Amino acid sequence: MANSENRYLVTVDDVEFDLAVTPKGSSFEVEYNGARYKVEAHRLSDRKYLFKIDESSSEVDLSRNGGGYNIYLEGKDMIARVEPYHLAELRKKASKALSGATEKIVRVPMPGLVLSIAVKPGDKVKKGMTLAVIEAMKMENLIRAAADGTVKEIFAAPGKAVEKNENLLEIE
Repeated sequence: MANSENRYLVTVDDVEFDLAVTPKGSSFEVEYNGARYKVEAHRLSDRKYLFKIDESSSEVDLSRNGGGYNIYLEGKDMIARVEPYHLAELRKKASKALSGATEKIVRVPMPGLVLSIAVKPGDKVKKGMTLAVIEAMKMENLIRAAADGTVKEIFAAPGKAVEKNENLLEIE
């Protein structure tokens, strides 16, 4: 696999693809599972693109959706997220650290801006439920509950800049 600067983790409908993308003039070389593909993207309209992969081509409807993309391809709607590989690994480690935590304080996994808080004190939460959305490096990161419980206190509000490991909320 190529260097980390051109390596991305692309998630399409919860399936992850580890890709290396290298610009080659007006096209790109994409490496996946040891195979290399020549990829060209041509904008046809505001949301329509023509993607050529080697000698095959497909028309794709593509639109931004928060930190990801809505894709319509060959009669199927999909949701995709594209992250630089090193940031995806950080997000996964932060998520694992939160899910393995026995303490009830949910901490911010990376510096960013609180976009939304999805709960309020007294709310019952289930493991995996979205508690908040933090924007970091122009990516939306969902902060999820590590365990079932009840929201006791919220320490941050939408629009607030937060630092790594800052208390976000408490669940009892």
